[in-house]
Amino acid sequence: MPAPLPLFAACQPGLEPLLAGELQALGAAPEARKGGVAFAGDARLVMRCGQWLGTASHLLVRIAEFRCRALGELQRKAAELPWREWLRAHVPLAVHGTTRGSRVYHTGAIEERIADAIGTALGRKPPTANKDDEVLARVHVRFRDDVCTVSLDATGTPLHRRGYKLDARKAPLREDLAHALLLASGWQPGTALLDPFCGSGTIAIEAAGLALGLPPGRLRAPALQSYVAFDPDVWETVRRERRPAATAAPIVGSDRDAGAIEAARANAERAGVAAAVTFEHAAVSAQRWLAGDGAPATGIVATNPPFGVRIAKGGDLRPLYQTLGNKVAGLGQGWRIAMLVNDVRLARKTGLAMQAAWTTRHGGLAVTALVGDAKRQQAGEGGNDGDAE
Repeated sequence: MPAPLPLFAACQPGLEPLLAGELQALGAAPEARKGGVAFAGDARLVMRCGQWLGTASHLLVRIAEFRCRALGELQRKAAELPWREWLRAHVPLAVHGTTRGSRVYHTGAIEERIADAIGTALGRKPPTANKDDEVLARVHVRFRDDVCTVSLDATGTPLHRRGYKLDARKAPLREDLAHALLLASGWQPGTALLDPFCGSGTIAIEAAGLALGLPPGRLRAPALQSYVAFDPDVWETVRRERRPAATAAPIVGSDRDAGAIEAARANAERAGVAAAVTFEHAAVSAQRWLAGDGAPATGIVATNPPFGVRIAKGGDLRPLYQTLGNKVAGLGQGWRIAMLVNDVRLARKTGLAMQAAWTTRHGGLAVTALVGDAKRQQAGEGGNDGDAE
């Protein structure tokens, strides 16, 4: 087992700079690449990343990379890898292959050959994983231009699945995107936050976790648990890590859908942040802060308003966005705005001065994070939309 381990944290395209910043804060030397960040570290750092990374989707240990142009060559080279240093024969195994621009193009055959090689190395084939297995080993095999990269997925589930959303309501927002929106907005724990289209509460719950100093991966099984490299004593020290809680500031989510508010409260309870966040049943025009009732002097509106694709499909959303802009501008100069939108031109109907922070894909759609001060856009200001439109 090499030390330090070659590692790769995968993320949604566009989030690489934010993920690199998170890794740097954990003591890593990150190198941003397309679709993620490469770095190196020991098993303890892998466990810490599994706990604390908020914008990553997968955490991979790179165990081999080699040129390969045939299935027989793949099985021969794979059989030479140090599988016994990583895998346990009794732990269920899932192998996932992808290929592009390579002579080896049949993903099913790739997965079969890798599984056979592992079985040969371990003396018997591990049981095949199924959807009910909570502890399992995942091997990722990627072919790009006749180069094969073999990696182990350090966690049993993707990192953006925090474990608190059992009821996601309609058009659920991924936790990693909510986390990335908060980081891009400049919001800091101890600052007031409002999400007036909160849905199942993802943005507010992510903010509450940050405010309380809780790790995003606190509800998941530890990284490396399925592998030989897992050390329970090291994990115990990592599990006990906490960051200081911020000075209390209100975190509020509201939505006109009473069922969404009920789900958001249940999600916050499961996430362990119910005491730090308030959910209110109200339309955006009636939300108390936006209606002029008791809003703090400073804060951030961070939200994922309807796109008009899945929710309110076919309806004219321009009045809704205009209302949002009017209400947010009324909060005063101490406030900022961060929105995750599908149509930047529609978002401009708010009349607020916002800039594009990042663009990625979500649910098959292009989405852009827009951030700015809660003030009116001046005549002639077009904003920096990049390629979003």
